[in-house]
Amino acid sequence: MRKNKNKTSNMVKKDYIILGIIVLFYSVLSFINLGSFKNPQTFYKLNKGEELTIELSKYENLHSIKLYNGRDAGKYEMKTSQDNIKYVNQATFSDDSVFCWEESLSFGQVRYIKLKALKSGYLGDISIYNDKNKLITINNIYSSNKKNIGLDKLFDEKGSVPKTVNYMNSTYFDEVYFARTAYEYTHGIKAYEWVHPPLGKIIQAIPIKLSNTFAPFYYRFMGNIAGIIMIIVMYLFCKSMFKSTKLSVLGALIMTFDTFHFAQTRMGTVDSFLVLFIMLSYFNMYKYINNDKIKNLLLSGLFFGLSLCVKWIGLISGVGLAIMFFIHIIKNKKINIKLLSKASIFFIIIPLILYFGIYILFPRNINMNMKNIPDIVANNKDMYNYHSNLKDTHPFSSPWYSWPISYRPVWYYQGEGDSLGYGTITGIGNIVIWWFSIITFIYTLIMLFKRKDKEALVIVCGALSIWLPYIFIGRCMFLYHYFSVLPFMMLSIVYFFKDINKKLNTDMVMYTYIVLFISFFIIYYPVVSGVKVNNNYISHLKLLKSWEF
Repeated sequence: MRKNKNKTSNMVKKDYIILGIIVLFYSVLSFINLGSFKNPQTFYKLNKGEELTIELSKYENLHSIKLYNGRDAGKYEMKTSQDNIKYVNQATFSDDSVFCWEESLSFGQVRYIKLKALKSGYLGDISIYNDKNKLITINNIYSSNKKNIGLDKLFDEKGSVPKTVNYMNSTYFDEVYFARTAYEYTHGIKAYEWVHPPLGKIIQAIPIKLSNTFAPFYYRFMGNIAGIIMIIVMYLFCKSMFKSTKLSVLGALIMTFDTFHFAQTRMGTVDSFLVLFIMLSYFNMYKYINNDKIKNLLLSGLFFGLSLCVKWIGLISGVGLAIMFFIHIIKNKKINIKLLSKASIFFIIIPLILYFGIYILFPRNINMNMKNIPDIVANNKDMYNYHSNLKDTHPFSSPWYSWPISYRPVWYYQGEGDSLGYGTITGIGNIVIWWFSIITFIYTLIMLFKRKDKEALVIVCGALSIWLPYIFIGRCMFLYHYFSVLPFMMLSIVYFFKDINKKLNTDMVMYTYIVLFISFFIIYYPVVSGVKVNNNYISHLKLLKSWEF
C-alpha cells in the first residue's frame, strides 16, 4: 500500500514539474514585448474649432511630431510658421484610433506650430523633434481662446514618449473598444463598449486600477494570464480524461504552440476569459459525469455563468453542458427532483444572479445609466438588436465553415515598414494543429457512436454546441469566433493519439507530430508576435491566397 502511495506521489510530482516547465516557458515567451509600461496619463481636451499655438524657443528644422490620442481621438489640422503670421498647411492627424501614438514627418524650418481641432478629442502628449532627432524645447503654448494652458498639460510626460510608434505603445484592432472601456470603468466615465456584458472588461481593468496606470502592458496583462491558465486547464483536462502524463503533455503543448492562441490571448480583448471559463465549465462537467460529486456540478454551473458574463457565446456553450448532464442522469437512472432542483440552481439561478449582479455591483455603474433591473434588461435588448441587425462588412471577415482550415486569418496589426522589413500580428491558426484536428474530430465523432464513451461525448458536445449555432448567424463574423471551439478540437487530437499509440505500440508518430507543430510555430512566430522581419520572409509564409499579413 505504501509503495502505491509513493508511486502516486511521484507521478503527481512529475506532473507538477513537467507542467511547471511548460507554463514557465510559455509565460516568458508570452510576456516578452507584451506592451509598454508607460504612456501619458494626463489629457487636455481640444474642442472642435479650438486652435493650439505652440511656440518653439528658437527656429528649428522640424523633422517629426508625435501626438498621443486619449479616449476620444480628435482630428487635427497642423500648420507651421516662421513668424506666427503666415502659416503653411502640413498634415492632418486622423481620428482612426484611441490611446495610440500618431507620428508625422518632415516639415522644414519653423518657429510656430498650430493645431486646429476639426473634431474634438483628448491629447495626452505632444513631442516635437528636430532633424537631428532631438527633442525640441517648447517656449510656450496657448489656446485660440487666449488661454495660456501651460506646458504641464501636453509636454509633461516625456518619459513615456516612445522612440518608435508600434503595437507596444498603442492600441490595435478591438483594443480600441475593450481596453478603452476598461479605462472608462476605472475612471467612472460612461462606458463606450456596451454590446457585451461587463465582466471581461472588469477583469481587464484590474491591473489598470491597481497600478493606476493605463498602458498596453496593463490592459493586456489579464488576457495573457488567462491564456497561460488555459494551458494548465488543458493539461488537467487531458490528465483527467486519459490518465496519461504523455498525453497530457501533448494537450498542453498543442495549446502552447498554437499560433492563434498566442496572438489572441496577448491582445487586450476579452476572448481569453470567455474561452477559459468555457473550458472550466466543461472540465467540471466531465468530472461530474465521472464522480457524481455535486461540487463539480456547482463549479460547472458557476463557470458557465461567468462565461455568459463575458460574452453571450457562453450561453450557447450551455447546450453541450445540458446534453452531457441529461445523458448522464438518464443513462444512470439518477433522475430525481432533488438533483434537477440543484442543477436548475447551478445553471439558471446562479448564472442569472451573476449576470445581473455584475451589472449592478461593478464600480461606478451609475455612469452606464443602469441603476436597476429594467435598465439592464433594456440594455440587453439593445445588445441583441445591435448584434442581430449588424450589417457592416470587414475585409477580414469569414464564414463559419471556413474557420477550421484558418482560411481567412484576421490581420490585427501592421507596423510601419522600412528597409529592414515590418512587424505584423495576425490571428492565424497553426495549420499542423488545425487541419489535422478536422480528421481527429471526425474520428472522435465516429468513436462516440461506436463506444459511447464520456471523453468523446465531451469533445463532440463542446465543439458542436459552440460552432454550429454560427450557421444561423447572419452578421459579419471572424476567425476569432472559432476560438471557443479550439480547445475541444485540440482534445480530439489527444483522443486520437490515445488510440494510435496503442495500436502502433509506439509514441514515435506522436513525437513526430509534436516536432511538426512546434516547427510551424517557430516559423510563423514573427507573424503572430509583431517582431520585425524581412518582407520577403513574410511573403513566403502566405500558403493560401486568402492569407494576408
